[in-house]
Amino acid sequence: MKMRSIACFLVLAFSLTGCMGHNGLSAKALRFNLETTEHRWGREFMFVGMFVVLIYPICAILDLLVFNSIEFWSGENPINGKSPLVDVPMSEVHKMGMVDVVRAQVERVDEKLALLHLDFADGDKVTFDVIRDDFDYTVSYLGVEYYHGKIKL
Repeated sequence: MKMRSIACFLVLAFSLTGCMGHNGLSAKALRFNLETTEHRWGREFMFVGMFVVLIYPICAILDLLVFNSIEFWSGENPINGKSPLVDVPMSEVHKMGMVDVVRAQVERVDEKLALLHLDFADGDKVTFDVIRDDFDYTVSYLGVEYYHGKIKL
């Protein structure tokens, strides 16, 4: 009984630290449904069938408790290989002189490179390269340096 309690605690502790994540397994199940047939009634039948036999709920639970937590801790989703998107505070975006930004997210590519995705109020979207060198980082667009900053710990 004690070992069971410890195991439940560890699963709960690791799963609560996860992020929203990409839900890679659920996305694969949905993609399978969409690729199975072009007919909308066939897709509906597949959707209901996959829900009744618990494929969608099981995929969602595994994404929530296992795969998104792995994505949070390792920096990569084990199902689709994507890095998590992290929201950037608007105060940091404003330091770069950007205005009318409605969403800013960073996606890590590797240890030194990340992508800064900005969505503007008028519908425009721009992706900047962010290159990190120890505690310095440079934001560039099409190879032209746009902003230089320091990472605060």
